[in-house]
Amino acid sequence: MRTAHLVPVLLLAAGCRQVPPAPEELDELCGYLFAHFDEEHPDAVEQGLYNLDTWLLANLEETFEGYSVTNLSEETVNALDDRARNTDAMIGGAVGTESPYPPYALGIPQLVDDQEELFPDSHDLYERTYLTETECFVDVKCDVAEVQNYIEDTYPIIGSVITNNHGQYRWVETDKGLAWVQRTWFDEPAVDEKDWIEIRDQYYLNVLLPYGDGTLTLQSMWVEAYWDGLPVSENQAQLLLISQMQNVYTQIGAYVESNGVLEEPKGCSSTGRTGGLLGLLALLGAALLGRRRR
Repeated sequence: MRTAHLVPVLLLAAGCRQVPPAPEELDELCGYLFAHFDEEHPDAVEQGLYNLDTWLLANLEETFEGYSVTNLSEETVNALDDRARNTDAMIGGAVGTESPYPPYALGIPQLVDDQEELFPDSHDLYERTYLTETECFVDVKCDVAEVQNYIEDTYPIIGSVITNNHGQYRWVETDKGLAWVQRTWFDEPAVDEKDWIEIRDQYYLNVLLPYGDGTLTLQSMWVEAYWDGLPVSENQAQLLLISQMQNVYTQIGAYVESNGVLEEPKGCSSTGRTGGLLGLLALLGAALLGRRRR
């Protein structure tokens, strides 16, 4: 029975800072967390996570088969970089899951391990450039990590899709433990094999909330896509988004089970997997080389 809730531990510490009130419903919460992700002070993100945790504890099963989300503003996406964007044809979906593994064990492989091995059903090629010091983030001595990704995928019907995206990761401390928040977005429209499909933009939010010894996960994805010059229907887009997200933590769970559970550092600058050492070399190699080809 889910009864424990996150406590917004730094609400009082916010002092005189004006923190926009976090919404209470999932649709608005996803957009809120995406928008406030990179603020210097984590107060807004903490409030958003507290409300998200409360919502998931009461409604998690409603997200298993997908949940419609639309609240990602044009102001938010145009603040990401210098590229002009719009949200007129944007469609979004969200999926939640419960995992027996803690946020650290689920999150770190998504940053430093071989993404083609982590997601064997998803990527033909995955190349990553690290824009910040990875080891500092892995050791939980830095709150934020940043990457650039080049990805080649093949999908049924639409064929090959090449994307370049920007990714950011953030640790947020809660009274339950360490939470993980990630967001990514396209740097430019996807390069599509078929001329009748155009994927102009995609935005992704990935949240890992501590829950007992495990994790509550929430993924949200928004896409602007066109089919023969017309916006893709809401049903078509949501089916694609939701099926893609439903498979993410199935693959990650299988990977963690096979490679061992990566343990969160406790006051030291070293990490290790229980049940195996496969991840340690990957962590060190990624930090030293600064670039990892998937």
